[in-house]
Amino acid sequence: MNIREINLLFSEVVFTKILDYISDEELESINDSLKSIEYKSTDPNPNNKQATQVSKNKEIFKSLYFLKLAETIKEEFINFKNNTLHYVNDFKYTTSWSTKSQPNQQSEWHNHTNCFYSGIFYTNVSEDCGKLELNAFRQKGFLVQPSQYTDLNSPYYSIGAMNKMLIFFPSHLYHRIGFNNSNLTRYSIAFNFIPTGKIGYADSELKL
Repeated sequence: MNIREINLLFSEVVFTKILDYISDEELESINDSLKSIEYKSTDPNPNNKQATQVSKNKEIFKSLYFLKLAETIKEEFINFKNNTLHYVNDFKYTTSWSTKSQPNQQSEWHNHTNCFYSGIFYTNVSEDCGKLELNAFRQKGFLVQPSQYTDLNSPYYSIGAMNKMLIFFPSHLYHRIGFNNSNLTRYSIAFNFIPTGKIGYADSELKL
């Protein structure tokens, strides 16, 4: 009996969903609020005009303007962690902020420490305004060229941005905003989650 099996071991689970139940009027209101926020460059070098910008406020989900959206995203994450990841812990937001990418800007590769899952919600994007680019940067002994890239052999992955799209991804994954080739100023909201309650076991047990 010839049994052939392929197992996807130690997968990095990335969630995407269009929240089409959010009305266009709600999205426009969110965008108006994002445009009124104070931003700063992601690069300390003031001469780097290609760097994207982030809100100075790192807790925007505590603002009255974003409370409903924060609750909506939290509900989506609870469904994801319960039904896909099958985690029993509850989770809470640690930080939440907005990003602004003008034409000809992009961000640098980075990840998020001191958190478990990160996410993005797109509010004002268009084609070619900058994809979400993901890279594990895993060291390999040999760099071989595949005939085609698939989920089994790709070291790099990108997701095109769409209005009302929600993304969750492991916080340790390196990611960046791709180059904005459009004429649109790109806005999105980002956030981080950590588990609460008891985590770990034995001498590594911790209560958050």
